[in-house]
Amino acid sequence: MALTRAFKAKWFWCCLFCVACWVPWTFVSKLGSEHIPATTMQYLFNWGSIPVGLGFLIMQRFRIEKSTKGIAYGLTVGILSAVGQLALFAAFRYSSNAAVVTVLTSLYPLVTVVLAVIVLREGLTKAQVVGLGFAAAAFVIFSF
Repeated sequence: MALTRAFKAKWFWCCLFCVACWVPWTFVSKLGSEHIPATTMQYLFNWGSIPVGLGFLIMQRFRIEKSTKGIAYGLTVGILSAVGQLALFAAFRYSSNAAVVTVLTSLYPLVTVVLAVIVLREGLTKAQVVGLGFAAAAFVIFSF
């Protein structure tokens, strides 16, 4: 029943679309990082983002958001994302194993979940806590 609800939820399909985009993104990131430095990959990544941003700006009929707090969060997300991606591109360049780099860097939700519980006062079910335990175990196992 929970699975049926998930299939009907918009967030679920957004998550699947995200994964469908990030899987080839990861492969292309690894391949590109083998040929050019991380800083160049980041620079080119930003250029590749421009058409998407312009497309959304056109869809909004060039209306810019007015929430100062929202804009500050958005810019902070961009800065943190860029620095994180730079580190990811460097990790791909210096590691021969894209699988390990991808798994280890993809465990950031562990920290996010802990912070969501502490800072945002969000709750976890027992099954979710068990899932976090498995994710932590995966981190340890993949580190070897």
